[in-house]
Amino acid sequence: MIPCTKTGCHRWFRNKSGLTQHVNVYHPVLPSVNISVPVEQCQESSAGEEHSQVLPDGYGDSGNPLDDPSNSNPLAEYVGPGDRYYRNYHPNLTGRPCDSLGNFLPAGHPAEPLTDMQPDDWSPYSSRLEFELADFLFTRSQMSAANINELLNLWNASLLSTGGQPIFRDSGEMYKTIDSTPLGDVQWEKFSTSYTGERPTENVPPWMNDTYDIWFRSPKEVIRNMLSRPDFSDAIDYRPFREYESATDSRQWEDFMSGDWAWKQADTISRDPATHGSTFVPIILGSDKTTVSVATGQNDYYPLYLSIGNIRNKVRRAHRNGVILIAFLAIPHMDKEHASTDAFRRFRRQLFHSSLAYILHDLMPGMTEPIVMRFGDGHYRRVIFGLGPYIADYEEQVLLACIVRGWCVKCLAMRQALDTDALYRSREHAEALIEEFDLKNLRDEYGIIGDIIPFTSGFPRADIYELIAPDILHQIIKGTFKDHLVEWVESYLKAMHGTAKANAILDDIDRRIAAVAPFTGLRRFPEGRHFKQWTGNDSKALMKVYLPAIEGHVPVEIVRTFRALLEFTYLICRNVITEETLVMIEDVINCFHKHREIFRESGTVQTFSLPRQHAMKHYPDLICLFGAPNGLCTSITESKHIDAVKDPYRRTNRNKPLGQMLIINQRLDKLAASRRDFSRRGMLEGSCLTATMQLFSTRAHSNTSEAPGLNRCNEDTDEAVDCPTSIEVHVELARTPRTYLITLSKLAAELNLQHLPTILKEFLLQQLDAYDNCDSDLPEWPTYGNKITVVNAAAALFYAPSDISGIGGMRREYIRSCHSWQNGAPRYDCVFVNTDSGLKGMYGLDIVHILAFFSFVSQSKRYPCAVVRWFDRVGDKPDTDTGMWIVRPAFTAQRRPSIGIIHVDTLYRAAHLIPLYATRPVSRNLKPHHSYDSFTAFYINKFIDHHAFSLLSDSY
Repeated sequence: MIPCTKTGCHRWFRNKSGLTQHVNVYHPVLPSVNISVPVEQCQESSAGEEHSQVLPDGYGDSGNPLDDPSNSNPLAEYVGPGDRYYRNYHPNLTGRPCDSLGNFLPAGHPAEPLTDMQPDDWSPYSSRLEFELADFLFTRSQMSAANINELLNLWNASLLSTGGQPIFRDSGEMYKTIDSTPLGDVQWEKFSTSYTGERPTENVPPWMNDTYDIWFRSPKEVIRNMLSRPDFSDAIDYRPFREYESATDSRQWEDFMSGDWAWKQADTISRDPATHGSTFVPIILGSDKTTVSVATGQNDYYPLYLSIGNIRNKVRRAHRNGVILIAFLAIPHMDKEHASTDAFRRFRRQLFHSSLAYILHDLMPGMTEPIVMRFGDGHYRRVIFGLGPYIADYEEQVLLACIVRGWCVKCLAMRQALDTDALYRSREHAEALIEEFDLKNLRDEYGIIGDIIPFTSGFPRADIYELIAPDILHQIIKGTFKDHLVEWVESYLKAMHGTAKANAILDDIDRRIAAVAPFTGLRRFPEGRHFKQWTGNDSKALMKVYLPAIEGHVPVEIVRTFRALLEFTYLICRNVITEETLVMIEDVINCFHKHREIFRESGTVQTFSLPRQHAMKHYPDLICLFGAPNGLCTSITESKHIDAVKDPYRRTNRNKPLGQMLIINQRLDKLAASRRDFSRRGMLEGSCLTATMQLFSTRAHSNTSEAPGLNRCNEDTDEAVDCPTSIEVHVELARTPRTYLITLSKLAAELNLQHLPTILKEFLLQQLDAYDNCDSDLPEWPTYGNKITVVNAAAALFYAPSDISGIGGMRREYIRSCHSWQNGAPRYDCVFVNTDSGLKGMYGLDIVHILAFFSFVSQSKRYPCAVVRWFDRVGDKPDTDTGMWIVRPAFTAQRRPSIGIIHVDTLYRAAHLIPLYATRPVSRNLKPHHSYDSFTAFYINKFIDHHAFSLLSDSY
């Protein structure tokens, strides 16, 4: 037995690993330098005044959540329109408003005003123009100081002749004004740490003598700012809840607070009556190394991000500063001689965990005793913090959980047989194993690195194994799909056909991928899959088009394997997951495991014990714990890298860039906070020009009332639209400069449709409900003007919360019909058409190919419409192998293409068709714009986006 040598401690241990675990938890020592430095003075090399500080000892209530999260007295309320859903709210942590001292207020008590500033107070700016200019130059244009100075010099020179006063004299004055903004101001601080363990008597590795700087911002103050944001007040959950469908009482999961984890935490917290009425605020963390420049040397950074579980997934995914940069962690670098040593690896891991523990230590008091914070609705509330899920890829998860690479971080399944059923890991079980076994047995039998202590060990109610979040991007999209299945297909073809024939097949697959028709937001693969640097967006794009490309070249079992994985991915990405969806997820997991066996039977792979692929089986449980996984994905933190790390780095002069990056981030936060404040006070309505003209009592030209974005249809991207969720879908002709007047006969000649005038008469008669009553030949009446207006696009606005959308879940996409798209080839999109609104999915829809958008006037009424070619469905259900509907071009009795004119109100949204290639090789000369004219049958691509998947999955 080994005794603890700390004074006053009388614990004994069977082995050294148990002693190490005990010392690191109960007697932690982190030599550190805590320097509070104004961000303007940040320099990576500055040493400053040092003083020693250690991590706090206390770690409060370490009990587990209750096994049964149910409560006998939940608070139930109907939510949403029509009382279709109801929620059971937690009865104790109720988010009750209080005053600034924490005294609860009576129900209905009004909130205090958020500010007493007047609507014309632009402080610290002198005017709207001054603020708008600073925001434009620094945030949107990201202009360098030298260019700002040049621009201001030119502008100020133009003012000399009129006696005008310059807005800013130079960039320094503008920066000083931004820095004086009190809003969004959380100062950067630094602490330093170094190795304090045993050293060799000679040839001491350099890393043992180095000092490592960690820059951070107070997470408590960051959370305070986040909770106080008025723009979050309608998108925040104050209480844990469970949501049910009223008609069936079936449960559904969406935002984080709808999961069982938040409810269980509330149960545990509310054991203390002093916490009743408080608001539980889960802390969501995420970290991942990123490289900003390969060409100029080693420029890696290790950002740490923070969010809170109360804000809804739509906000976190919409990149509205719902995820905040709070730290840059240290990255110890070492030469190859020492980098692989056990001592350096152990130090690097412990540095990571100790740094996290120190950064988060100011949250510790608020995890057991409520503190008062103000929220965006103006009310104060008592707040209880708790460490929540951690967003990370597998490499980071292994580091977090102190697990050997190759093992599962969630369960105890053996490394060689990950898909066997096994119990979940837990903090208590791991601590018991560490006290019982030596380090070698821990590593070999349980995959535990026993001499490293997870940062969560010192915090109440925190179990790192439970807190590892699902990661759709790296586990499923980049891992299982790209790194596993796509590579296995290539290996399979070579094993079955030999290298030469397999390469010919792979070339044909690449040509199929390259020939896919364009679609809004779809990444192009002009050379197929062969490029070196794959991003997450590349893998997502390949998922959308890969399945039809391999059909005919591989056995049906491989096709069904891909279908199962794709359906699993799109199901777990839904913004709302019901009990029925969970059953579907379990089913596709079983199908995936069944059909993937062809890869093992063919000798392509030897084992399926792959951690990222194995993670699929944990998703149903993780959904129940944390809600829909699309709110906790590394794609959120990776996209944050651009705004918080990569763009700021590019704006530096590369000389000690970190200090400059800290300043840039702080200024961006201040400008964003000022914009939110001015918007809340109604000071940013209209444009700066119209506001200035009104100020000088000058009549401004009237603006058109077009919807935002309708004049941006030349961009090949869809848009997240921040508007109320008041409609399911709306389509209208886009307001585009590419509009022209021609005669109907000229349009008929352009489309080679000489009978187009007759089709237009039929359309008019149908619109006037006269067609069915017409017993004679088509009359001349009704008439229409000689000129028609042709446009190149229509805009579809629809509710698509599972895709990138506005906070209300609305999304806009453009449907194209033009002779030349972006000065290139022609583009004519396909569209879903509503033919029977009483039927679900494809049973109530048809597919048309848009040939032209135009509008005309008849009897003083304007008709926006489209010339279309109709498609017929093949069969009455989707294809059994791919799960996609098949359509083919429709023909009349005279074997002519079925052409019609339809009102744009009947359009639903754009549809994407992929040819049914079968075994037919694709010509090297086939271009994407030839796709819809070169094949006789097509799949309706339900994997083009999540809205299409849900729409077409409702059909069966």
